[in-house]
Formats: sequence, C-alpha cells, structure tokens
Amino acid sequence: MRPPAARVLAALVALLTCAAPTAALDVKLWPLVRWTTAKDRVHLEALGPLVEWDRTPEASDLRIRPLLWVDRTRDETRTELLYPLGGTHWRDDYRSARLLLFTWRNGRTATGEWESRTALFPFFFQRSRPGQPTGVGLFPFYLSMDDFLGWDHVEAILFPLYLRLSEPRVERRFFLFPFVSTIGGEDGRGFRVFPFYGTKEIAGRERSRYVAWPFHIREERLVPGYGWETRRVDFPIRSTIDGPLRTHRAWGVAASTYTVDRKTGTETFGGPWPARVRERRLGEEEWRTWRVFPFYGRSDHDGLHSRFWAWPALRWKMQDADDFHYERRDVLFFLWRRQTFDSGLSGRHERFTTIFPLLRSEIANGRRFGQFPALADSLLPKNRGVLAMWAPLYGAFRWDDGTRDWSVLWGLLARRHGRLEGPWHVRREESRGD
Repeated sequence: MRPPAARVLAALVALLTCAAPTAALDVKLWPLVRWTTAKDRVHLEALGPLVEWDRTPEASDLRIRPLLWVDRTRDETRTELLYPLGGTHWRDDYRSARLLLFTWRNGRTATGEWESRTALFPFFFQRSRPGQPTGVGLFPFYLSMDDFLGWDHVEAILFPLYLRLSEPRVERRFFLFPFVSTIGGEDGRGFRVFPFYGTKEIAGRERSRYVAWPFHIREERLVPGYGWETRRVDFPIRSTIDGPLRTHRAWGVAASTYTVDRKTGTETFGGPWPARVRERRLGEEEWRTWRVFPFYGRSDHDGLHSRFWAWPALRWKMQDADDFHYERRDVLFFLWRRQTFDSGLSGRHERFTTIFPLLRSEIANGRRFGQFPALADSLLPKNRGVLAMWAPLYGAFRWDDGTRDWSVLWGLLARRHGRLEGPWHVRREESRGD
C-alpha cells in the first residue's frame, strides 16, 4: 500500500492533466505548496508564509516575504523591497522610486508639465522642469533650488559658511549660519550677530529687535484683519504679549502664566507651566482643562475628551460629533491599546485591540480578524505594508470570522470556507456561476 503522500501526489497529477477549465482546484501539500483555482482567480502559497501569489483578470499580487511585494492593477504598479526600505510606484502620470535615503519622482504638475526630482537626502538634490533652469545641490558644498523647504529659492555654498533664503520681496542671507545674517529685498531690512544683537523688519508684516538673546527681545507682528501684536521678553523675569486676539503674562521661568485668547474665547492659568495648567471659557467657572503633569490631566473641548493618569501609564481619549464616534484607551502608548471608530457618514465601523507583542484583534464592519503573536502589527495595526509583508511571518495563529477561517502554524491545521483541513489534500469541484 502506498503512503499517503504518494497517493496525494498521484491524485494531483491526475487532476492537473484532466481538469476542465471550469473546474475549481484546491491542492495542499503543507508546508511546500497551496494551489487554488476558482473561476478567474488563481492563488498560490509556497513555503508556509514566505511566498504568496494571487491573480485575477483585474490585478496581480505577488509577495515574497519579507523581500519583495509587487501589487499590480490595470492602472498602476506598486513594488516594495524589504518594506519599508525601498519601493516603486508606477502610473501613466506619475513614477517614483526610493531606496533608503534615495528618492526619485517624475510626474505631472498642476499645470500639466512633467517635473523630475532626485534626492539622496540630505546630500544630493536635483530638480528639472521643461523651460526652467535645473536645480541642483551637493550639500553642504553647493545648493541652488527653487520651491525648496517652503522657500521660493534656497542657495548654499559650503554650508554653514553661506546660505540664502528667498521669498517674495524678502531675502535672507546667513554667514556662518546662524550667527551672522542680513535681511534685504524690497520689503526687508535687518542685521543680526547672534546671540548678541539683531534687528529685523519686513514691511507690513513684522518688526523685531533683541539684545543678548533671549534676555531682551521686542517683537511686533501683524495679525491679518485684526492689527499688530506686541511681544516683550525680559528673561528670566517677565514676558508679555498684547494684541487684538491674545493677552499673555508670564513671570519667572514659566513659574506663573496667564493667557487670554479672544479668538477661542478662553483663559488659561499655568504655574509652573506646563506641569500645572487650567483652562476655561471666558465668563465661565467650569475648567475645560485641568492638568498636574505627570500625575493626572483632563480636557473637554467641543466634544473632544481626554484623560491621563500617571502619564504615560494610562490614557483615554474620546470624540463625539453628530454621527462620528472615536474612542481610544492605551497603557504605556503601545503596550495595550483598545480603539473604536464609527462614522455614519462613511459607513466605517472599526474596533481593534492590541497587546504588544502578543495580540492584534480587529473588527471591521462586523468582520473579526487578527493573529497571535503580533510583533510589528501590534504597534502599527493599520500599516498596509506591515500587515502584508511582516505580520504573516510570525502569525502562528490567525483567524478571520468573516469567512469563519482560522489557521495554526501557517496552515498545518486550518479551517477554510467551513471545512476543517489537515496538512495535505487534493479537491476538485465544478465552478458554479453567480
């Protein structure tokens, strides 16, 4: 009598050679291979969780864990290399590649022009756009780039020896950054020798002066639509802010503070700040925020409620707004976490519990799934790459109540589609139309 493995192999050969195109085939030889076909779908698992391939007429998904992930649809292709170290993203109007500190992007701008960006952060930068000069940089030796880090133009030569930052009508130059600088342009005037003395004026926006920073500082800033706000600092004795929207007083090194914010309609007391803070609405007696850090704190602002006890030992946060509800409780940030999310507008209803490094359990729109143990996915339970490439590698026990499936030791013993499975089998069924 032939052993079970030989009988399974013989049956597999027979089925593969005579199966009709409409037949659904399910072959399992644990831990070598799991092959299933049904209608227009083909699914392959090999070497336990190491290799997984799924193909339909619309998409193809290949995962060689943890090295390679290729997710392909009709319109785009995404590739991950040892996630999250590298990857590519390819569409008709956008292409990108990254590996560690290297990134490359080529895509259409809002005007329809193609723009290419290359960077080996923070050393090399290159940007090109049709009809415009190419921006290049070999930091810290030389850099000349438009629209960089929020500035219209950035230029550096032997940084920190020389740096120039340009914005509309204002130009800042630094010599031996940040110690000596000038401010020029059509609207700018100023000179600084940090930390000894400095002046700055940008017409219609701000004026400032300091002597022996931070001991003596004077600033004025224009609040659009309201007027000028004045700030005075005489460290460590006193600091003040007076303006149309804010009034602030502080004595000592934040030993006692008092702030009135007329834009939000609140007043805040601190002493010493930020360890002890109280906040309430103007004209009210009830405190919206009361905190004695790190022992206890509570905050109740417009439907957003939070508490902590012996921070970060235990924290709680909740938000209620019409048909939106969010609640989270956690111990030591990630050691234990329970979170709920319900949105009537989007129809999204989620709940999950994580215990690092043991458990991740989720409920999404009535479907319960998760695994044990849970190393990275208990820290990042919503990270697409972690769930696809890392979690299956150490998920010795996984379950999915949506299909009433569960799996032990990567399929050694499992339940799929209502059937209890052992380590090997061969099944062939006629596909039924929907």
